Amino acid sequence: MNEKIDNTQERGADLRHELDKLEVMLGELKVLYEQFFLGVLTLPPDKSHTMVKMALRRLRKAPFKSSALAYRLRSIENRYSTLFTYWQRVLREREEGVYARDVFKAHMREKNALEDQRAGTVVGAAEKQMHNLFDTYREALEKSTGRKHTLNFDSFQESLLKRAKDFKEKHGSKKLAFKVVMKDGKVTLQARVKE
Repeated sequence: MNEKIDNTQERGADLRHELDKLEVMLGELKVLYEQFFLGVLTLPPDKSHTMVKMALRRLRKAPFKSSALAYRLRSIENRYSTLFTYWQRVLREREEGVYARDVFKAHMREKNALEDQRAGTVVGAAEKQMHNLFDTYREALEKSTGRKHTLNFDSFQESLLKRAKDFKEKHGSKKLAFKVVMKDGKVTLQARVKE
């Protein structure tokens, strides 16, 4: 009788150990799929997935004497089923070219390529100079007042273009540049003729 109790306890401990192992394998499989979806891995983790499926199949056939262990197996199976459905959906979306992460990355690559192309043009260089001037002005303003300022770039640009137009009308059509100047504790933009 004592031998039978020891044997049952041993089998329960083995099943507990197998369930622990299966949970770890499922967690690792989830990480591998996420790495695949992010592009870190080039191929889906089919080998690991097969091992998880085999472990699940083996445990389904095991004789569970404890309802707690049977419940734990069902919860692992439900978790696997949820993850499997998600992985299948993402794989299908990737094949169809509508997976959100892939679409986002493609848009970012396209946007960066267009920005790089535009930066090589005269207009792009002028925009970059305008942004640099805006950043310098805002930083100088924040440094002089000691507090954060929320300035609108479009308003800044519009004001600067108007000032440039007025300056050119007064002094003839010469090339000019603006620079940030600190005068009497006040931050201003000063126009000067480029030579």
